[in-house]
Amino acid sequence: MLILPPEQATVHAQTRDYVFALAAVVGGLVLRYLLNPILGHQGPYLILTLPVVLAAFYGGFGPALFATLLGTSVGTYLFIGRGAGLQEILQPENIGRTVLFFIIGLSIGAIGGRLRASRYALAEKVRQLRASNRAKDNAMTTLGHEIKNPLSALYSAQQILKRCPDDGKRVLWASDVIERQVSQMTRMANDLLDLSEGIRGEMLKNPQRVALQQVLEQALEQSGPLIAKKGHRLSSDLGPGQVEVLGDGTRLVQVFANLLNNAAKYTNPGGELMLSLQLTEPGTVSVTVRDNGIGMEPGSIDDMFEPFVQAPGAASNQEGGLGLGLAVVKKIVEIHGGQVSARSAGPGQGSSLTVRLPLAPSNT
Repeated sequence: MLILPPEQATVHAQTRDYVFALAAVVGGLVLRYLLNPILGHQGPYLILTLPVVLAAFYGGFGPALFATLLGTSVGTYLFIGRGAGLQEILQPENIGRTVLFFIIGLSIGAIGGRLRASRYALAEKVRQLRASNRAKDNAMTTLGHEIKNPLSALYSAQQILKRCPDDGKRVLWASDVIERQVSQMTRMANDLLDLSEGIRGEMLKNPQRVALQQVLEQALEQSGPLIAKKGHRLSSDLGPGQVEVLGDGTRLVQVFANLLNNAAKYTNPGGELMLSLQLTEPGTVSVTVRDNGIGMEPGSIDDMFEPFVQAPGAASNQEGGLGLGLAVVKKIVEIHGGQVSARSAGPGQGSSLTVRLPLAPSNT
């Protein structure tokens, strides 16, 4: 099966819609011609309304307007002007019929265009709901595995403490296991709570002026252990001078720590990470996290910000979670009046995620 690029597919669909409109008008003209012995000059455009309706339903306003113009010109020639002179065509009665048909055609086209847009919007919403349901099903499976593994480790540690309460080395080992697994389960619980709070818009209650460079430094501190564990090389450019935004500093640290952890998680050991801050537009600051990791399919980039969606290979990644990190990032950034976007040239080509935030008003 041949898959066309999006631009070619759009042109192909538009051409198909206009061809359909042409075929519908031809069919209407043939039918009107066959009924001409009965109808004569009565209702020259009545049957031609049906092709306009069909063109509007399948193609929208453009094909409907094309069908209206074609039906008006050809219908006028065949059923009013043929065998008569220009004086016959310009009679008030015929002019009124033509104008009325043209107005009806425009109205049908406008209504059909709205209906077609509504159909596409509904189909897209259904697609998103189905994708969300599949993601939730996958998340439930992932959540089961993610909870099962810490619980198994906790049970093993509990058995060690129960059997060897006086063995210092084993007690220390069991304590380390309990600390790690409780930390992992706490992280999952926090992600779920953060997403819930973000959906309800409850995360930004007391905004304050926040120095963005300090936020990024704290995010680097939080992500440092994972970056060091995987042996990545990190470079950063936090820009000259202090940049301030209005918001919740703790939540913003969470945003950039999530982005840095995400880049480190899906980049093979020894990879390259880059954190940069730039003043790109008046009143806006951009922070970008780049990596040379596994990358993303261009068609799946938008889905990565949906809840419970994980990058390909996440299941085999020991650092994988519930797929909530980027969804939480998006909610926090939007509550701060900003936007987050992602780019990738494709699988294996790395990724870049950019957060844009409005600058805090000046002290003046």
